[in-house]
Amino acid sequence: MESEANGRVSFSWDMHWRCNYRCPYCWWHGRWEHLDNQNYYPGVEKLVKVWKRIYELYGSANVNISGGEPMTYPGFFEFLPEMVKYHNIVINTNLSGDMKKMIEVLGNSVEKVKFNATFHPLFADFEQFTGKAKLINDAKFYICVTYLAYPPQIKDIPLYREKFAALGFRLCVLSFWGDYNGKKYPDSYTAEESEIISPSLGRRSGQEYQIKPLFTEGKPCNAGHTYATIHPDGKALRCGGGSWEKEDTAVGNLFDENFKLQDAPLPCTSKHCPCNEWAFLLVKDE
Repeated sequence: MESEANGRVSFSWDMHWRCNYRCPYCWWHGRWEHLDNQNYYPGVEKLVKVWKRIYELYGSANVNISGGEPMTYPGFFEFLPEMVKYHNIVINTNLSGDMKKMIEVLGNSVEKVKFNATFHPLFADFEQFTGKAKLINDAKFYICVTYLAYPPQIKDIPLYREKFAALGFRLCVLSFWGDYNGKKYPDSYTAEESEIISPSLGRRSGQEYQIKPLFTEGKPCNAGHTYATIHPDGKALRCGGGSWEKEDTAVGNLFDENFKLQDAPLPCTSKHCPCNEWAFLLVKDE
């Protein structure tokens, strides 16, 4: 099986749908109370058991941990040192938590842990955010700073690109998928907005995030075969696009003792791939 990097199987895992921020552009905006009913907290011991089983099935995987905000997950600091015994992880975090403690519990795991630090100027103080980012960088962990090209935030991209660069960080801009002022994005980016976004546009597996949506429906894809998106209750979907247009692409539940990925690639069932998973999942022509 091949996946996003190093031939590993990979997962994107929303640990829970709780966050201390309320960004208007979030996938979960306006639905936090409803989504909280789907959160499941089985305890550190069971989580470790589940991910050890994945290791026994597929070897060491790449696990992209998101939320909500992962650092608000109960027992997160106790779970992390156990998780990295088995898998490589990326932690998507707004850096609002205790980064000194994070670095302490991770110890010498710098080769197995990366940080995707999401900067949200509506809630985060620039100096505090960059101070914590510097702690991570100084501890020799890889860190990437990301920023969303939400229409009201686009004008500030050049400013933040310069400010982060001055501190040694590259700003990676992600395209916004959603509705704003009656327009659907990323389809509605203007030429001027695209020109501002493009120099800082982030990449996934070497492919830039989309300013104009790519059509993927019907194309053979490894989603569900070498990769799955995991919801807080353990529901495993083939990919992020599998819930974007409410398609039913469930392949099982991570907490099921018989859970496993599909045996082969299948055609994509989504019109678009908002999380850019196509970059490493679409089956390449021979």
